[in-house]
Formats: sequence, structure tokens, C-alpha cells
Amino acid sequence: MFDFNCDVAQSYGVYKNEVELDIAKYASSINISAGFHAGDPMSIRKALLFASENNIAIGAHIGYCDIQGFGKRQINLEKEELEALVIYQISAISAYAKTFDLEIEHVRCHGALKDYINNSQEALLIVVEAIKKVNPWLNLIVQTPSAKDFTQQNGLKSAYEVEFSENSSIREIRELEIKPDTIHFKTLDDIKRAYDIIKPTPINYNRVQNQI
Repeated sequence: MFDFNCDVAQSYGVYKNEVELDIAKYASSINISAGFHAGDPMSIRKALLFASENNIAIGAHIGYCDIQGFGKRQINLEKEELEALVIYQISAISAYAKTFDLEIEHVRCHGALKDYINNSQEALLIVVEAIKKVNPWLNLIVQTPSAKDFTQQNGLKSAYEVEFSENSSIREIRELEIKPDTIHFKTLDDIKRAYDIIKPTPINYNRVQNQI
């Protein structure tokens, strides 16, 4: 029992990502872009409808307000600004999800914000405390075991993620000393290759640990 996750709703206006829902067909959870680095109301709606129809767990995919740079550029923010950015985006996806009778289960940071929280405990703590203000039962996806430990020590559930690439294999992931809770996919070929070996299921991250 374990999780495949991918990012969705990363279209914006005339700029469309036509592949992401094809990838999501093989995933058990999706991270829905909240409109800052990507995502517009219609692409978010499409992702939520897809999740509702396919029994897929959902989370908010949050990033810096940087459409032009796709959230890849570091933006220096004051503590209150970063907290507001996190709360605003999670609240937007959570409220929209309720119109489909859905609840978000997790938060995943994007691009430069993702790198920032995995390398700075100060930034990570700001994000953790902001998430707790919205919903203390959410999980934060992080990309290092130390970030997961720190998040949980500060009162928020967390899932450790590894990224699957063209050089990855499920066997290698199973043999990692520290087992991940979820696997992130960016391409259709990679997720299909993994799916051919083992099928993921929609689950709560708190039940998946050490079972890959």
C-alpha cells in the first residue's frame, strides 16, 4: 500500500498542460496548483472534477506568486508575507474542493518555495505554523527525511517524498535505507513504467509509511 503523486492544474489562461491528467490517471493523489505559480479557476475545477470522478486524494500545490517564472525564482518575503501566501492558497483550494464534496489531505510546495523549506528550518516552521492555522490535520509533503522529522516535531503530519525519474525503479526505491511515503512523477512514461510493476491506492499518508 503506497502512493503515487503528481502535479495538476498547471495551466493558466491560453497556456495549457495537456498531459497532466493523463499522468494523473495512474496516480493515487494529485497536487492542485493554487493559482500563484500556475493554475486558473477552470483548470482547478477540471482537476477537482477529475479527482471526484476517479477517487483520487487531493492536496494544495502552493508556490510563490510568480506566474512568469513558474514559481522557480526565489522571492524574499517577510514572515507575515510568507504566512499569508500559504494560508491564502490552501484556503482557496480547500474551499473550492468543498463544492465537489471533497476535502484536501495534504500540501505540497512548488519550485523555489519547495527548495526553501527543505533547506531552511526557519522557513519550514513558518509554513508549518501557517498550515496548522488552516487545518492542523493536513499533511505537508517534504523532500528530505530531516524536514519530515522537523515538521512532525512541530505538530504537523508530514510525508517524505522521492521523485521518480527515467533512471529510477521501484526496486531501488524499496531498497532505500529511509523509505519514502510517496513517489512524485513528472512524466507519463515514468508513471506508466512504475504502474506496470505495482498499483498505488488512494490512501492517507499516515498509513503508508514504511510500506513501499
